[in-house]
Amino acid sequence: EGPAGAVARLGAHGAGPGGMSPVVGSPAELGSARRLAGTALLTCVPGSREVVRLDERLSTALLVSGPELSARLLAEVFGPLRALVPAERAVLVGTLEAWLECGGSAGRAAVRLRCHRNTVLNRLRRLERLTARSLSRPRELVDLVLALDVLRLSSTPP
Repeated sequence: EGPAGAVARLGAHGAGPGGMSPVVGSPAELGSARRLAGTALLTCVPGSREVVRLDERLSTALLVSGPELSARLLAEVFGPLRALVPAERAVLVGTLEAWLECGGSAGRAAVRLRCHRNTVLNRLRRLERLTARSLSRPRELVDLVLALDVLRLSSTPP
């Protein structure tokens, strides 16, 4: 079953949170593997019981490896949302999360969020205006996705 099977078994037994490094080829690599497993562990959402493989979380691992830059990214991308009331921020961030989890489909996100497709599109347009980033520009979308990962890992609400 390999590493994926081990992660599945550990997760099924509620062994998390936990992080798994890539497979190593010799005992000399164990120190590096331990460090990488620790980095994988840092990608787990606080309070979760998940067990994750580093290879499945590489972009998030980059974020946790540079906390100062991650904080800066979060402030730059989602900083303008701080002017909103917390419930409004949560709605916009939740809409972005749902839209991403639904592969960029406003229709599927609307079903998940129990609202109209146009409501999802309006929320996303508002998020784009506030953050000055477009979901249709790949580099700007990457900024939003990475900032969202930093937000998920932080202990502060959106």
